[in-house]
Order: sequence, then C-alpha cells, then structure tokens
Amino acid sequence: MEDAVKAATLRAESFTLVAIAAASALDDVHAAVEALVRTSGVRPIVVTLGDNPEPVLTHRDRTAVLEGLLPRYLNNAVAALRLSSLPAVAWWREPSTEGLAELGELVDRVVLDVENPSAVWAMVPQLSTRTAVSDLRWTRLTRWRDLFAQFFDMPEVRERAGEFTRLEISAIDRASALLFAGWVVSRLPGGDRLEVSIAPDDTPVPTRSLQLTSEGITLSLRLLPSDACVETIVSLPGAAPASRVVAIGDQGLAALMGQELRVRTRDKSFEDAVAAAGGIQ
Repeated sequence: MEDAVKAATLRAESFTLVAIAAASALDDVHAAVEALVRTSGVRPIVVTLGDNPEPVLTHRDRTAVLEGLLPRYLNNAVAALRLSSLPAVAWWREPSTEGLAELGELVDRVVLDVENPSAVWAMVPQLSTRTAVSDLRWTRLTRWRDLFAQFFDMPEVRERAGEFTRLEISAIDRASALLFAGWVVSRLPGGDRLEVSIAPDDTPVPTRSLQLTSEGITLSLRLLPSDACVETIVSLPGAAPASRVVAIGDQGLAALMGQELRVRTRDKSFEDAVAAAGGIQ
C-alpha cells in the first residue's frame, strides 16, 4: 500500500516542462526528462524545430513529442499541449533563437542551455521583461558561488572586499568562466576594476579552479582530481592557509533541471552576471 501511495505521489504533475532541443540532443533530453518524471512530477513536452507547420504528435513514454516544428508555430503548439493550471518551465537547448522571445510570454521560467550562449545571452534583457530567465551553466556554478560567497563570511575578508585586484579562472568552458567572472565583477565592491584572466583547461569538467587575490589575501577554489569535490583555500596575512573539502554535488542534466524547477523567482544576480560577462575580454 505504501509503495502504491509513493508511486502515485511521484506521478502527480506539478510542472509543465517544455524542452526545445536540437535533434542531436534528443537522447540526452529524453533521459533527463524520464528521470524528472519519476522524481519531480513534470508534464513533459519535447519539441525540435524545423520546417513543418503540423508535425505529427507522438509520445515517448509520458512525453509528448513534436519533431520538426516550424518555429513560428511553437507558441501555438505549447499552448495547446500544456495545462494552464500548472507552472511552465522552458528548457532551451536549441542553437537558434527563433521563437525564444515569444515562448517567454507563455512560460514562468526559461532555462537556457546551449553550447555557444552568446546569442541567447544577448536576449536575456528582453526575456527578463517577460519571464524569469536562467542558464544551466549558472546552475552548475551554484556550489562554486556558494563556497566563494562563504569566504566573505570571514570578517578579515569582508573588510577588505574592495581591495581585490585579480581573478584567475581555469576552465574548459569559457562561457562558464565568463559567467562566474561576471557574477564576481557585478557583486564585488570595485569589481569593475578587477583584472580577469581565463586560462583554458583540457579536463572534461566545465570549471577546474578559480582564485581571487589582493595584496596579502588569496581565496581559491579548485576541483580535486576525482571531479567530485571542491577544495576551498583561504590565505590571510600572518596565518597559515586554511582549507576544507566539499562535495560538488550531482552535475547530471536531470539533477540540474530539478534544481531549476524549484526556483520560482526572477534571478537578478544571473541577469547582472550576464551583463557584466559581456564586458570581459
């Protein structure tokens, strides 16, 4: 009886998740969506864009699928398939931006997730006037941002927050590095004066390490070789470096989207980070 009640609870629908994905990304999207159906109660819709004004609606398990939809009909299709009584989140994995702004009128949140985000990031100011907007890169950086912010819980660091001069980031994904740097620049006193250096990294994780320095203070985060934990190191004048190790958490697509489904409000920090990232070379 308990198992039946648990299964019914997991099947209860609490969100409409609209995934707009390139055809090459469908397998990853379906795997993540199926996990979210089991754990987060989503009503999933998956759409690929193309030149067909009336593609045949199919189903993959509990997911409604439209393949090759003409972008100008995207809103109509989503409006017809979603339940208006449920909050709706759009997961944008389509390299093109065609239809994105209009979709923002229909959903409560847009989560961007494209390999080269320059075009979609340029639309963030426009999108944010219509709906809440975020990016899965931002979600992947959540633990990094939390640990970095904790440095400033220390009075010695907080009192000298405006004295930092250099931010160094090592990352294979330059866009992730730019987003983190944009967040630091937009939030740190005098952040616009920081010298930002982004070095390429050839390991398979988006971000490997970062370091913020001033005269006498060094704040460092680095992913350990296991790729499962982050080491935080703080060096203050007259004291030995202090460190601790913290788990990075689940970085899978389903886990990241699950985090985004729990966010209901506008994320001004993300918007400011994207704006500041645009000014970093």
